[in-house]
Amino acid sequence: MKKSTRVLAAALCGILLLPAAGCGEKETTGGDENLDLSVHLHIYDYCVFDDDWAIFKEAEEKTGVALHGTAVETISSSAQAFSTMLADRTLPDIIAYTGDELKENGMQGALIPLEDLIEEHAPNIQKFFEECPEAKVAATATDGHIYYIPGTLAQPGLGNLPSMGFFIRQDWLDALGLETPTTVDEYYNVLKAFREQDPNGNGQQDEIPYFKRSGVLDDLYQLFGAKNSFYLNADGGISYGATEEAYKNAVKELAKWYSEGLIDKEIYTRGEQSREQLLSSNLGGSTHDWFSSTASYNDKYLGFGLNFVPMAPPADINGVVKEDIGRSILHGLGWGISKDNKNPERTMEYFDFWLSEEGTLLHSFGIEGKDYTVENGEYQFVPEVLNAEGGVPAYLRNEGAVVEFGAINRIEAELAGMNDLAKEGFNMYLDNGYVQPQMPSLGFTEEEQNVINAHLTDIQTFCKEQEQKWILGAEDVDATWDNYVATLQSMNLDQVIAAYNSAYVRYQQELN
Repeated sequence: MKKSTRVLAAALCGILLLPAAGCGEKETTGGDENLDLSVHLHIYDYCVFDDDWAIFKEAEEKTGVALHGTAVETISSSAQAFSTMLADRTLPDIIAYTGDELKENGMQGALIPLEDLIEEHAPNIQKFFEECPEAKVAATATDGHIYYIPGTLAQPGLGNLPSMGFFIRQDWLDALGLETPTTVDEYYNVLKAFREQDPNGNGQQDEIPYFKRSGVLDDLYQLFGAKNSFYLNADGGISYGATEEAYKNAVKELAKWYSEGLIDKEIYTRGEQSREQLLSSNLGGSTHDWFSSTASYNDKYLGFGLNFVPMAPPADINGVVKEDIGRSILHGLGWGISKDNKNPERTMEYFDFWLSEEGTLLHSFGIEGKDYTVENGEYQFVPEVLNAEGGVPAYLRNEGAVVEFGAINRIEAELAGMNDLAKEGFNMYLDNGYVQPQMPSLGFTEEEQNVINAHLTDIQTFCKEQEQKWILGAEDVDATWDNYVATLQSMNLDQVIAAYNSAYVRYQQELN
């Protein structure tokens, strides 16, 4: 806990002098001639490479390499866009997508192995792999070759970083004379008071004590010592929590919460707008969400005194204070070089630029002088960025910054875009070591991947549908539990778990 805090503090205080100040790092300068390369980048069903993205224009000035996108926005599905691209007779020079797909298609010949190019042309990538060995493991296919350069959500070595946390209406607590809950039982009692004691003062029982944009209740399951998906167990393996007794008991308890009106009646249907809708109408009491965006709502709704503040995770039924949802170091995407690329050496040098200090700054903060300034070694976004409609991340993404490809996103950039309340929540979870280790990015053999492809989607769909029936009260947990577990076994859940464990054993061996 203290170690991770010190490391982050050092990163924030000693930040980032450019290589001219002497980091012992080689900057990528590129060749003498300008080079045009085509790139396929279509991710998350909405993010499509734009030739006019400002940070790529800036990178062109520094490297002599200009990228031109081939993906089109008229195809809304990233998976469909990827399949369509692969069907073309000639592939684009660079392919950006999920690491799993890049490795699989690399082994089939669509992308070329990169390890020799990395050794000869990419000192920054070599350094990255040394500092972040899990990135090299993730990038290595089961045939032993590296087919893509992965990217990260934070620089290596910072430990288990927060992403989300609990928020609660401090103004409602004050109105009812209540203290911030510190245990799951206290949290239940506070939510019950929110429901029954009219904290918004309008004379109606219209408060919605707990809501969530995603409709996934993993943050509440953890309060009962339960998991609802794959997780790292205490024996050093991987388990699937949704068949365990702790999960069964958690579902029963949350079904009770729902029946008592403590959980949003539209938890599974209200969707992404629930936070905006319920806070703007003075109806929402507590949630679990991103620190940066959630902490911004107090400034938006000063009229009725909204005071929505981060709080520590309530201690679970075993007395443990922890946060299961955190920031994986790898975001799972990256880019590789296609078989039709005529300039693999220059392309690798271009990739290497993005893993340099200069490239990392450009990717994380945007363009110096335009998007951010440096004062006394501290990086600060300019007011236009800080006050941008939609927030700092949306502004940066419109310039191509913080888009997920083979680059490092420095955590300082996220913190620089946070208000003081968001930083308070982030640091609370960081300094107290609440965040638990996250599932690593695993590489599966063809046989393992076939098992997962054949069964996992159906298993997850069945679990989600059954969970909703239980939470909504449509079916009794005790009466249907045995059949639920038996059905999952008939859907080959054990085979899927075995595939995950085999991949995890290899991951540990390769990491060590």
